[in-house]
Order: sequence, then C-alpha cells, then structure tokens
Amino acid sequence: MKTTNKTKGGRKVKSNPKKYRHVFRLTESENQRLLTLFASSGMTNKASFLVSMLLDRQVKTVKIDVAALQYQSTLTKLFNQFRAVGVNYNQMVKLCNQYFSENRAKRSISKLEEYTKDLSKLCYYIIKLTKEFEDKHLNPKL
Repeated sequence: MKTTNKTKGGRKVKSNPKKYRHVFRLTESENQRLLTLFASSGMTNKASFLVSMLLDRQVKTVKIDVAALQYQSTLTKLFNQFRAVGVNYNQMVKLCNQYFSENRAKRSISKLEEYTKDLSKLCYYIIKLTKEFEDKHLNPKL
C-alpha cells in the first residue's frame, strides 16, 4: 500500500473568520450621506468602513481645502521674497557705506528706510488678511 502526502489546495483557513452577515436597507438620501461619509473617510473597503462606524471605532475624515493650499503656497513664496529683500537690504547698506560718501550714503539709506516702512505696512496687512482667512476658513465655528 502506497501512502501519499498530498496537501489540500485552496485558501488558508483564517484564525478568526467573519461568518456573521447583517443586511439593512437605506433610502436614497441615507445612501448618499453614507457614500459621502465613506468617500471622505479615505477608506478603500466599504465593509470595514461600516464595521468601524457601527462599533464606534474612530474614523478619520480628511478634507483638503484647495483654496487654503493655494493661499499657503502663495504665502510661502511671499515669505521667500521677504527673505530675499532682507538679504538685498543688508548688501545695499554695506555697499552704500563702502562706496558712497557719508552724505550720499545717508540719503540712500533714508530712502531705503522709507521703502522698508512701506514693506512693513504691507507685511502687517498680509498678517491681518491671513488671520481673517484662518478664522473664516480654517477654524470655522460650529
């Protein structure tokens, strides 16, 4: 008699199989709401989403505000320009002191100070607009 060791084919047996099934029905508006919640959760499997919703697990909802991203990128570019102006400012003062006479250097630096005051007013206005934007769009009060 020949004994052969053949393994069974098919799937591996799960240690904790899901064998209980529940069915429920939704109205059109309830279904739309459920699909919206599912889409905003970022999950890829509806079944795991529903289980997490039913069993009070925490569901993460990620909302991406395109306007806020654009505003942030514009502010970043503006900040880089401010840094460049600061570097140029330091270079100008150094060059004025190095190559100009004392009176001409004073006049050039005073003009530079006027432009700096205008720049600081603009910076104050940008900060004010940023705070308004954050209050309105990023931290809405419920």
